[in-house]
Amino acid sequence: MGFIDEATGNLTARGRSCAAFADGQPLVVGTVIADRWLDQLAPGEICAWLCMFLQDAARSVGDISQAELKPPVPSAGFEEVLQETVGMAEMLEVSLDRTLTLMMLDWTEHKDITRIAQWIDPHMLGSFVKAVMRVASYLDVVREVLLGLGAYETHNRLDNFMDLILGGLVTNESLYLRIADTD
Repeated sequence: MGFIDEATGNLTARGRSCAAFADGQPLVVGTVIADRWLDQLAPGEICAWLCMFLQDAARSVGDISQAELKPPVPSAGFEEVLQETVGMAEMLEVSLDRTLTLMMLDWTEHKDITRIAQWIDPHMLGSFVKAVMRVASYLDVVREVLLGLGAYETHNRLDNFMDLILGGLVTNESLYLRIADTD
């Protein structure tokens, strides 16, 4: 699969990309990134794509396709990346779920927690917030890998990813309780 240079025994760019990830199917994640599939995606789509690798969080989400509020439809380019990712995962006999991916795509487009709450039980909203935080930490590694590959345009598109995924969910005000004045 091209992870090690046969002549030198050193890691190739693909191998270095995979080695950067400690969990979340690093062979699939690193290969998709090294093969420059993310270059065609918008920042929100990259965030959503990373959710395919958060299997523990995906287990807390049910089938959203039957919900009254329909999940977003991925763009043609994003759908191509999703299919390529699933294909690589199948070669490794790994199953990936797109449900959380579609929820994250909706979140990055609308920033409306009430939309997310329509797809999951209210007591599971914390799992969604946890998934958002995990994507934020994954994006730090993705950005480092993109720099190492010389994928500067894709790296730069992710400059404001914290605002993209945390905006409206985690703010300075959300960290404090508001106590009404009783004067």
